[in-house]
Parts: sequence; C-alpha cells; structure tokens
Amino acid sequence: MILKTKITDPLQELQLDGFKKLNELLKINHHSPTSSSMPLGVYAFRYLFCTQEQRREFDGNANMAAGVAVNDAVQWHLSNKIWSYNPTIKKLAPKENKKLSKDEAIQKALDKFMEYIPVDEKDREKKEHYQETIPQTIQQGFLAFEKIGANNSAEVVAEDSINHVDNRLSLPVVGRADLHFTDFNAPERSAAASSHSHIIGDAPFLSVCELKTVWQRAGRAKKDGTRSFASAKLPSTPLVNHLQQLAFYCFAMRKLNRIHPYLIYLSADDHIVFTEKNCGDLETKNLENYYEQLIQNCIKKERLLSRYIDLEEPEMILSEIAKDVEPNFDHNFYWNIGQKHLARAKEIWRNQ
Repeated sequence: MILKTKITDPLQELQLDGFKKLNELLKINHHSPTSSSMPLGVYAFRYLFCTQEQRREFDGNANMAAGVAVNDAVQWHLSNKIWSYNPTIKKLAPKENKKLSKDEAIQKALDKFMEYIPVDEKDREKKEHYQETIPQTIQQGFLAFEKIGANNSAEVVAEDSINHVDNRLSLPVVGRADLHFTDFNAPERSAAASSHSHIIGDAPFLSVCELKTVWQRAGRAKKDGTRSFASAKLPSTPLVNHLQQLAFYCFAMRKLNRIHPYLIYLSADDHIVFTEKNCGDLETKNLENYYEQLIQNCIKKERLLSRYIDLEEPEMILSEIAKDVEPNFDHNFYWNIGQKHLARAKEIWRNQ
C-alpha cells in the first residue's frame, strides 16, 4: 500500500508558528538590503551571534565615515524632510529639514567627520587625507543632483524608512532610501510616461536615488613615513549589490508612482549618474531581476533558520548554525570589524 504523504515546504511552516519562536529566541525581526547580500557565515555572526549593541562596537573606517559625511551634506542641502529616530514615539519618523546652504552643509559634514576616531595609524592618515577631499566630493554630489533636477523638486525626502512585505518571506525587508523626490514636469520623462499607460496620466514620477562614494586608495608607507594616495576611480558599471539595493527601493515604492531610478557615484574629481537611459541594468525588467536576486538571498537565510525551529534554546540553535555555515574569514571587507569581535567569531567556529 502506498501512503500519500503531504510534503510541506519548511518555509511554509516557518510562516506559521516556527518563526515566531525564532524571533523570540534570536531577536530576528527583519531583513535589510545590506544584510541580504552578505554570505551566510557573515550574516550569521553579525545578526544572530551579535546584538545590536555589539554591532555598534565594530570597527569602522575613514572611508565609511567620509561617505556618511558626503551623504549627510547632500541631504541637508536638498531635503525637505529627513527620516530619523523620534524618541517620543520610539520609531523612525520624518522630520522637517531646514535646508542648509552648500557652504553650511559642507562645514557641518566636515565637523561631524572630524568626530570619527581612527582605528589605527593607516586609518588616521586616511582621515587626514579625506578631510581635504570631502568638500570636493560633496560639490560633485551637488552637481550630480542638480543634473537630475532634485534641486527643482518641491518634495525631496531623505532616509525614508521602507518596510516592504514579500509574500515569499516570513520577515519584512526594511531599508532606508538615500533620497527620493517627486517631479511632474521634467521633459526627459515624457517618453517614459507613454509606456506607463496603466498609471494615472498626471501621477508624478518618483525619482529614487542611491548615492555611493569612491575614495582615494592609500598606498604603502614611504621610507620617510609619509603615505601617497592613488586617485579614486569611478566604476564603469554599477556594482551588483548596489543594483539590488536600488531595485528593492524602486520595487517597494512604485505603487501608483512612475519610478525613475538613479545610481550615483561620486569621487573628489568627478561623478557619474547611471539611469535607465545610459545603463541597461536600470531598465525596469532588469531591476526586477535584481530585486528577485535580493529576495532569493533572503529566502536562503530563512531556509537556513527553518532547520532549527524545533530547538528550544538559543545556544543550541547558534551551535547548529555555526556547524552548517562557513565563516570565510579571508573576506577582509566583511570581517574588518575589530580584533575583539573577530577573535570571538574565530573562537565560535573553532569550537564546532
């Protein structure tokens, strides 16, 4: 006699009761565009083995701090609203922004950057060098956003908190868009408007922008102790993880808006603006493919977690996860988190 057994997808079980338990045990409540692209071992350590407080202790670097300074300056100059944490309601919420002049925004960003504490001597030298090139990079940002018309929009929003639910996932994907603005009248969009006949004719375009910075690379220290820096080179094509991030924001925010995507790279000497007109990757059908890649990355992480829904203790779950994923410690970009936390990660996998 053949018994007909119903085969269930472990993700389907996860969407019912299992993931609620895992949420309580491991404090997982969302994916993010950034974490989605991380290898499983890196993701596991950062988001399962570490608390948010521990992640905040990870070493930064002057490149990251400089990138934040540039992004801040652009947002302070252009944005009507900037999303930030509201301590009263204990949530992210939009806050009216009093626009700064270009000079004021540059100075405020530099002041903030100077608060960054370097992690070693090389990082200190990078900080000293970048404080000279940050103003130039911010100016390139102003030029890029003027080129796409953001300065003419009456509604420019920065750091918008995007909470998106994909029915294939148990958890939402939550991210913060660098900047978006609405525009009814830009003539360059007229051709695109005719291809969106299903959308109300006078609905505005929503221009969704991701901003990335490229910094001068530090060379080897010379005999006299000084260090040279190579010029920053803008990419000829967008990076895949950046395309996935932009695709997520475009897909999550499209609703009744006609989306116009921009991926902007800045250096001290130049800028490049990728759009669907000069980059096939930003065409709608290709952005949908990059969105799909991001969701598949999230599905893989949920499938990993679905193996442990029957375990009752966080330590048991974490031990099994460490056995099942490779940490890939040779990936310097992801593991540049400081010796204390790196040593802890190596100890975790050494004991498996």
